[in-house]
Amino acid sequence: MLRQFVRGARCYHGARGPSIPRRPFSAVAARRLDFGGPNDKVTFYEQDGKKHRQVDPEAEDNEEREEVEQELAKLEEELKELEKGPFDPSSPFIQSLPENDRKIALEALRKYEIERGPVEPQLSLNDVFDDELDNMLKEEFSGLADEQENWEDSARRRHKLAARRSKEEKLAGPKSHPYATRLKSSLQQYSTNESDEGARQEVWKCYRRCKQTIPGFLNAVPVEVMDMVWESQAADKSAKSTRSTHLQALVEDATAVGKSLTTPQILSYIEALKDGGDTTKALEQWEAYQSDLSQKKEDLEEYWMLGVRLFAAENNPQRAQDIALAFLKNDNTRQPRVLIPVITAWGNEPGKEAEVKAWALYLQLKTFLGPNMTMEDYDRVSIGLLTAGRLDTAVAIFKDMMVTGKDPANDSTALYQAALGLAGNLHASSIDEKAVNKVSLSALTLLPRRFQNRFFYASWMKKLIGMGEVDSAALVIELMYERGIRPDSKHLNGVMAGWLRMGNAAARDKAERLGWAMIQHRIDTVWKRFQPSQPPPRLENMQKEVDASRIPKFLMREVPSASIETFSILLLHYTRRGDDDMVKYLVKCLGDAHIQPNSYFMNHLLYADLRKQDIRTLWSKFQKMSFAVRADLETYACLWDCAKLQYDRGRTAFDSGFPSARQLYANMSRWYSQLSPRDQQTTQSQFSKELYDQVVRCFCLSKDIPGTLIALHSMWTVFGNAPDDTTARLIIVQVARLASVPANTPKRRLRHLSSTPRNKENITQVSRLLEMLGERKSMALQTQGLSVEQLDPHEKQQYQLEIMASLLRIVLSRAEGLDPAQVEEKLAAAAAEMQVQGLDIGSPLGVDDSKLL
Repeated sequence: MLRQFVRGARCYHGARGPSIPRRPFSAVAARRLDFGGPNDKVTFYEQDGKKHRQVDPEAEDNEEREEVEQELAKLEEELKELEKGPFDPSSPFIQSLPENDRKIALEALRKYEIERGPVEPQLSLNDVFDDELDNMLKEEFSGLADEQENWEDSARRRHKLAARRSKEEKLAGPKSHPYATRLKSSLQQYSTNESDEGARQEVWKCYRRCKQTIPGFLNAVPVEVMDMVWESQAADKSAKSTRSTHLQALVEDATAVGKSLTTPQILSYIEALKDGGDTTKALEQWEAYQSDLSQKKEDLEEYWMLGVRLFAAENNPQRAQDIALAFLKNDNTRQPRVLIPVITAWGNEPGKEAEVKAWALYLQLKTFLGPNMTMEDYDRVSIGLLTAGRLDTAVAIFKDMMVTGKDPANDSTALYQAALGLAGNLHASSIDEKAVNKVSLSALTLLPRRFQNRFFYASWMKKLIGMGEVDSAALVIELMYERGIRPDSKHLNGVMAGWLRMGNAAARDKAERLGWAMIQHRIDTVWKRFQPSQPPPRLENMQKEVDASRIPKFLMREVPSASIETFSILLLHYTRRGDDDMVKYLVKCLGDAHIQPNSYFMNHLLYADLRKQDIRTLWSKFQKMSFAVRADLETYACLWDCAKLQYDRGRTAFDSGFPSARQLYANMSRWYSQLSPRDQQTTQSQFSKELYDQVVRCFCLSKDIPGTLIALHSMWTVFGNAPDDTTARLIIVQVARLASVPANTPKRRLRHLSSTPRNKENITQVSRLLEMLGERKSMALQTQGLSVEQLDPHEKQQYQLEIMASLLRIVLSRAEGLDPAQVEEKLAAAAAEMQVQGLDIGSPLGVDDSKLL
């Protein structure tokens, strides 16, 4: 290292080193220097402003030297391990074996040494460090002992050390390479959980790195490991293109090293090519393996079925049909469902002849399966033909599904047999295209008169929408128009809602156009009735120019008028998207259409304001609409959610016009009392635990102890809900806050005060008080010869309610200095304000109860 001892030097300059920034320092020589003595030395100082600090200019080089020495020590240890060989008792390979296998292996090695001498490692140090490598290493590290004085030499040393370690890893073989170890670990993790997508991706990442880094990896990797890698990638169903790419790479690797694929691997490879969209290449591979697999006679059925699917996907239904029928003819036990993709392929072909072939194959499929034909089989065939535009045959197949087991005379196979005058059981060999042409396809697919109504088509549409086949359900609507059956708003509302659930832009656009077309028809009808002299207004959403090919055909016809359900579906769509302008416009159109909103429509308007935390608008809207709209339980669930924002003083949302917790509960009580007995029973079953907790939380946030106690008893009597651990936790926290948080605390300090040590101590004391009340209640039961475990569920809930009521009475008595009679008067006043007069609110405080707090 070049050193400068010039007095007053401000920075350090390396002669040849890289431009690495250094902190400036001043090298100031000591005033008393006697050169020439044995103890002579130079002291260096670093100047920082006016201060001087002693520094060691060789510290960084010393650190690098120590790092190099540590790296060399590690390499020496690893070389010693390599010298021992894999069969040494202390080697990682022997130690990784299970205990029983390790004993067997050591005993076998001992016998081998007795018979043939000691076991020599396959790769000794003499083999690794030959003269050429030794000379190279000596040349590379000859200057390591000498002190290097510039950064360029230091970087060169680190680079050479990395190169040496890389060479030693390569010489150690693929099994001990770090990437090979990671591959083994990832395969073990995948084998324990084959559904772990992360483990599957890690397997492929490690395999690819091993192939790129380790020389001769493909030749050295065991067959079992390759099979596990293949299995992990073949099982990936998430991304078909990725699966196809990975399997193609594995096939290329196996071909490169001369390894043959198993029959299941060949089939999965061809299937992956088809799923990846390369059907042409999949067919080429299928043809290439045909002779080999035919001779093996292994998985032959799966191979021929795959060929049928491939030719059907490649729009070659005739070849697919020939293979499938020949395949089924040789063995009656084979699966005839292989005909389903062939039927769909014929349906996609143009012309009447293709439709006849599809129908003939469908009749053969029904004959092959007989009573074993399932609803899923009918769905696959009918949806395939419906999507292909073969509406008549599709509706005939759905008719067969409807009459299965109920009306065998109208089944398609029975009609075919009767038309040809065949007697006995129908055989698949007796069905062909000529016979279907002779009878006439229209006669065979004729729909019975009792199915020519909207209910039949509505059941089909409901089934298709439930399966997610919304576009197919839209085709059913078109079929209804073609057959002279006018769909009503329920049919179109279902399709519109299904399109909106799909979520993509194209489906959303079709749903909106359908909804607004129905609204326009409703407004036109109302306008002609009440203002026939003036033209009806045109809706803004109907003015957009859209490609006609993207619009379903039935939208170009006269659609039925919108109902309140149509408005509700669009309202839900726009409120979820936060489109306030469209929500306002939809409400205006609802008035133009002279349709009264229902509770569903009102609730979603309220929820839209709740998401914006607009308490004032929400309450005002509820008051205006409740005169014409009858609220439901969901309405009050929304109001209690809003009340939580109102009563939580730690939040900014607040409106002085919003009712108190007692007033809101009184409103809900009046609404419930006006319901019919049947509706009251329905409301009781729908009253959820979440709503119960929200009501209790609102009373706790209001610091209304009498109201909380009345609400607990009222919801137990009316709805059958009792307090649990969540309820107890809410009440304990609120009671603790009464003592630790002053009444007029600003909002910004409430969150902070709730986590103070004093508040935590109060929570502990209230919890202990609740435990004491529970113990006293349990002792009272024991005096009666009972225990808590012996109570039935209803009695346990009543038991928990009485404990919580005792706690609230004690807190109310001590907080306001009231005697038991005054406590009961305060509770009676709260019950009257909450519109639950005459409610059983439990026993008053005893003499000993008031002394517990």
